[in-house]
Amino acid sequence: MLDGETPIRTDGESRQLEDKIWRAIQQKQDVAQRPIHTHPAARRWWLSAAAAVVVLGLGWFTYLNLNSNSETILTSNGPAVSSPAGTLIRLNDTAQAMELTLSDGSRVTLAPRSSVEYPAKFESTRREVTLHGEALFQVTRNPQQPFYVNAGEVTTKVLGTSFRIQTGEENSSVQVSVLTGKVSVFQRDLPDAPTKDKIKNGVILTPNQRVLYSQASHSFETSLVEQPMVVAAESGASVASTSDVAFDFEDASMATVLGKLEKAYGIEIILENEELGNCLFTANITEQPLFTKLDLLCAALNSTYEVRGTKILIMGSGCR
Repeated sequence: MLDGETPIRTDGESRQLEDKIWRAIQQKQDVAQRPIHTHPAARRWWLSAAAAVVVLGLGWFTYLNLNSNSETILTSNGPAVSSPAGTLIRLNDTAQAMELTLSDGSRVTLAPRSSVEYPAKFESTRREVTLHGEALFQVTRNPQQPFYVNAGEVTTKVLGTSFRIQTGEENSSVQVSVLTGKVSVFQRDLPDAPTKDKIKNGVILTPNQRVLYSQASHSFETSLVEQPMVVAAESGASVASTSDVAFDFEDASMATVLGKLEKAYGIEIILENEELGNCLFTANITEQPLFTKLDLLCAALNSTYEVRGTKILIMGSGCR
């Protein structure tokens, strides 16, 4: 019954049920302790049955007491258990991603085998949650009430944006990837220490950037996400697909092409040789992901590119 809904009973009915359970336990114990001469196998069966009743009785008694001191909130995605301090803990023990909405309208997509701890209502000057595992956050913007996500030794601070956090086993590593907006990722002295006045070092991330924090070396390593998305230049929101922005070029200079890619993806692209900027390019690469676009560009101009941190370096002798 622990996995089912909480039965609705009055305090009197609960006490009567507890008394009934304890009487049954006592009767079973008395039977097990009587000097009845039975077959050894039968005696072992009775002792096992008595032990099972004791365990079940204690479990039910604990269950009743727990439910008398805290509230269980049932939702379509399963129970969110309220701790005595008023924080809600949501655990995703399914094989599918679980979505939940916080009191400020922010949305959390919780990956399987992950959990998030959050207050039932954000009442202080800061919105703060704790994550174990992986989740995608889409935070409602509120400059007067910054949003904090604690994950191991790392805290991510945002005003309103979308980003993904992944923690390694036992928080050995934490990875933060930004989809839209800007986030601040920094290290705290202790996983359970308040974030206030505990900032040690960290980084600022913009769209299509990610950082990997290593608990062993206490270091941050920034890079680009695996599949950069087109970002709307004005609003800072990710475009649904690359086809929403056209990349159709006819005798366009390399400098023009790279300038449009930089603006669309928010990623700095550097030419090692400035003469490459004068080379001409003709092709429609709208439907291709960013790194495929760069492969086609470099193949046409006999050049190569490397991802160095959060920037892209294009190398080559030029188009002559």
